[in-house]
Amino acid sequence: MPVVPVEQDTALAVHDHGFGVAPPLERHLQQLDHLLLDDLLVRQKRVDRQQFDLHGHRWEVHRQMGCRGGTWLVCRRKGNEWHARTARVMAADERFASLPAGAAADLPGEPLPRSFDTWLADLPDSLLEVVARLAEAGAGVWVVGGSVRDACAGLTAHDHDLATTMRPDQMLALFPRALPTGVRFGTVSLRLEEGNEQYEATTLRTDLEYRDGRRPEEVDFGDSLAQDLRRRDFTINAMAVDLARQHLHDPFGGQSDLEAGCLRAVGDARERLSEDGLRIMRAYRFMDRGDAGLWQPDEALAGALVECQRMLTLVSSERIWHELQLILSGANAAAILDRLGVDGVLGLLLPEWTCDIDLQHRCSAIGEEAVAARLALLASATDRGRVESALRDLTAPRKMLDAVQELRRRLGTLPQATSSEQLRLYRVALGARLEQQLHCEASLDADATAAVREALTSLPVNQAGDLPLMDGNRLSESTGLEPGERLGRLKAWLHRIQIEQDLATVADVESALADLDWQDGPSDDWPRVSWP
Repeated sequence: MPVVPVEQDTALAVHDHGFGVAPPLERHLQQLDHLLLDDLLVRQKRVDRQQFDLHGHRWEVHRQMGCRGGTWLVCRRKGNEWHARTARVMAADERFASLPAGAAADLPGEPLPRSFDTWLADLPDSLLEVVARLAEAGAGVWVVGGSVRDACAGLTAHDHDLATTMRPDQMLALFPRALPTGVRFGTVSLRLEEGNEQYEATTLRTDLEYRDGRRPEEVDFGDSLAQDLRRRDFTINAMAVDLARQHLHDPFGGQSDLEAGCLRAVGDARERLSEDGLRIMRAYRFMDRGDAGLWQPDEALAGALVECQRMLTLVSSERIWHELQLILSGANAAAILDRLGVDGVLGLLLPEWTCDIDLQHRCSAIGEEAVAARLALLASATDRGRVESALRDLTAPRKMLDAVQELRRRLGTLPQATSSEQLRLYRVALGARLEQQLHCEASLDADATAAVREALTSLPVNQAGDLPLMDGNRLSESTGLEPGERLGRLKAWLHRIQIEQDLATVADVESALADLDWQDGPSDDWPRVSWP
């Protein structure tokens, strides 16, 4: 289709009524990918939203039709009118046109589906340079693993792993800054001469006998992508992309399983889980599809998860803890915990805990803060000693252990939503754990928690901040107390009064001191900033 240029800021009005555009203009709104505006290579991610900011102006793209290459019309708002200009569009294909093709795979491939366009456009230049260097040296090289899985699912990929025919020692020689991450198993972290990006590249291999239920005794390096994909855990992880040839290699139907929401093992499910017990935890993690809901394991995998669960006893606690954190931070953690409980795996992970899974379904915490919150709810009916023991066995860090115990101890102790004194004390005493605690409390009593949250939102900040106004030296001068435990406890008592009453000055604190009976009696039970 011939393109009629529209000069920059031409007085070509496109009136703002639902972005209605005359048909002659509409014909030009059909391309996508990388906008080159003002002859500058302005890298713009594939536009999946209508508006973006550039050069101090608000720009809007009328339509994204999904075609590759060409010219696209973009419009800039001025008053009530939209002024049009053209933009050169570089298709995603063009980035890979000069990419050298390394050794070909030993299994068929299919052209990359259109759903990969965004993923291709987002691949960093440093990754393409690494791929090109490997290919120029004669190696076959493919993007594998989670990156390809995310591309198929339409998700943003954050890490890109490579599989290659090149041996580890050759990679270390080719990339002077490479790190020998796991040379025994063929893995090297590749880094270019400049920049901090690194990409894990693993030599194609066949895993030999698994004796300890954790890792193969030996690996056999080879040149077969087909053999390499066959050793992987699940079909959704057994796909590879040849960037130069723009091919997807999917010998086990991972793409179809993704579309169907089915989690399936590569080959015999029981054999795959028996090779490495951690795959049991990974299976439960992969069931969480985020906003898209849950993947369901096929019948073979569902049965193997129950039959092989004792394999987890052979896996290091550190590896289990890592996977458990990812499960707890997922969008559908409650449903996954339900399944872990029904299958009997949760009892292996948290022995002697009395876990109330119902509370999990009322907990809205996600991400990192959800881990401690969900563990605290799981532990709500378990005594402190058993909670401590199980988390230590899982190698949870001390910071996490303390957070879980504090959240658990405070469960069911919300302040009165009508008491400013209690609200101020609650806010300061909980500090950075306030939001986690409210997530936990909402699982117990959603209405009461909502009232407290609303009251906290409208509560002004403390006039003097959260730190004590009265320092130890001045308090010592005012009371005649020598530095020591009694002086420290008195200072803590005054700090609590300062927070509860929202005192603003040192004089206010000294006035409060005059009303306290601190001269006689033990100081052990004097109040301090704490909750409850």
